[in-house]
Amino acid sequence: MQKINEKDFYNYDVVVIGAGHAGCEAALSSSRLGARTLLLTINLDSIAALPCNSAIGGPGRGQLVREIDALGGEIGKNTDRSFIHSRIINTSRGPALRTIRAIVDKKRYFLNMRFILENQKNLDLRQGLVKEIKTGNNFFIITLTDGIRYKSKASVISTGTFLRAKIFWGENEISAGRQGEISANSIAYSMEKAGLKFGKFRTETPPRIDRKTMDFSRLKIQNYDAAPHMFSFDGEFDGRQQLNNYITYVEKDCIDYILANKNKSPVLLKKLGSFNPRYCPSIEDKVYRFELKQRHIIFIQPEGIKSNEMYLHGLFTTFSEDIQEGIIKKIIGLEKAQITRPGYGVEYDYLLPHQLRNSLECKQYNGLFFAGQITGTTGYEEAASQGILAGINAALYVKNEEPLIFKRKDGYLGILIDDIVNKGVNEPYRMLTSRNEFRLLHRHDNADIRMLPFIKKLKFYDRAEIIEKKYDKIYLALSEIRKSRYYKNKELLEQIRQDKLSDCDRNSIIGTFSLNSAEYESLIINIKYEIYFKREAQRIEDLEKDSGILIPKNIDFKSVKNLSIEAIEVLKKHQPETVGIAGNLPGIKPLDILSLIAHLKMFHVKH
Repeated sequence: MQKINEKDFYNYDVVVIGAGHAGCEAALSSSRLGARTLLLTINLDSIAALPCNSAIGGPGRGQLVREIDALGGEIGKNTDRSFIHSRIINTSRGPALRTIRAIVDKKRYFLNMRFILENQKNLDLRQGLVKEIKTGNNFFIITLTDGIRYKSKASVISTGTFLRAKIFWGENEISAGRQGEISANSIAYSMEKAGLKFGKFRTETPPRIDRKTMDFSRLKIQNYDAAPHMFSFDGEFDGRQQLNNYITYVEKDCIDYILANKNKSPVLLKKLGSFNPRYCPSIEDKVYRFELKQRHIIFIQPEGIKSNEMYLHGLFTTFSEDIQEGIIKKIIGLEKAQITRPGYGVEYDYLLPHQLRNSLECKQYNGLFFAGQITGTTGYEEAASQGILAGINAALYVKNEEPLIFKRKDGYLGILIDDIVNKGVNEPYRMLTSRNEFRLLHRHDNADIRMLPFIKKLKFYDRAEIIEKKYDKIYLALSEIRKSRYYKNKELLEQIRQDKLSDCDRNSIIGTFSLNSAEYESLIINIKYEIYFKREAQRIEDLEKDSGILIPKNIDFKSVKNLSIEAIEVLKKHQPETVGIAGNLPGIKPLDILSLIAHLKMFHVKH
């Protein structure tokens, strides 16, 4: 970047550009560590906006929210303050996959987050569009389009989907980061001129419909939990009103209609310079790719307590509005539904993430950090987790302290960072439990104890003490129960493992060790799965040893049992020589590597 010596600017330790979920967490974590921080956003009324889905959590992402909360982040607390529908998912699939998925009131979420930001010590908010970012001697100059300039020792770029962005539906195309908001073009050219490399991604949104025009009698209800769990370890349910979700399907008549209009879809016409999103594809792309599938599920979610707009999760599209209307009228329960706003696609620039260190600091420019969708990820939780790490490390950089580095063994945050920085991305990256080879150890319930070493590094000693006292009680109870009649009696041991103890026994354990419900649940999980925890630890050790196994040149990857379709494609293309090299390829998940190792050991073992 061009060297400069300007003096007429406002001074900050850290400037955060962009106030989405990444920017909010970055600004809060930086300021809470004592750095004087400025948060810049194009629109102060779009802070922490939820432009697409209003859901927080779900498999892999709920665990991320728990880790962020343990580190002092805000997304979990704000979800607890704002949700209108919450439920534990994957209850029958074990603690490794069990987590929360909550629907928030979009307006309530925004207002609550803005209140927190406006009242945070060491943090200022400013509306403005960044025109340029330059570097001096260990400082940055950020210039807005109105000429105002800010000097900072560090900066976090969290511009989401706004870099040289356009939105499109049918034949309509406009420059925008999302509907109704301008794109950020000048800053992209500024960074590109400085030598940073960018690619293009895209994502799609669904239409919203008017609740009053739905036929609820023909829809399946998806209930909420009457006594919901909280995302934050400090949260408690306040008994508020919740709303149901609903389920319907795109079926044959609708599928035929979509396929009949496929030549009118910008996505299927391949006029775009970006890759198809694999995990949230448009409905036209979905039915085209899976033409033999007879129906596709649609979740209908409320947008707010005081809003009649309903969100059609699973109906992402780039069709023109008239075709969108035709699709909706062929969906059971929505035959008379009226669109309040059409779905659209957004195409935007992202930074090729191999240019980042694991601290999320730019390799080329010290003190410059990136977080959120600009790094090639998608999802609020993925953005927020990067935001808190980038904000923490920006503040530590200002203090000349060592950055916080997460490894894969530390949690979902470490998996996320390692995947995008070291493997790279060839499509918008979404966190999945299948990406995590340690997921039985990286559970929703134990995120606080897993984050404890990092909490201590950040000198959050009060929080660390609370966590240590909590687990002292749990481990004491576990130790004592191992010596008790429960372990000596197979029938009682099975009852405790299945959490089917009598009320008397259950209350006795809770009372003896002064456990609350969350602590008791953690105790049961540790008892029930202790054998599996040991097996997983051993499997992790074996996995590290097996990285040198050679992969034969003539191997038929299709013959490898349980190997995903994506993995087969990637392995055929790259023909890696060893298991270790295969594991670092984009699109290869830990379960793919385990399947490959098992196959090689059975038929080809060679180091």
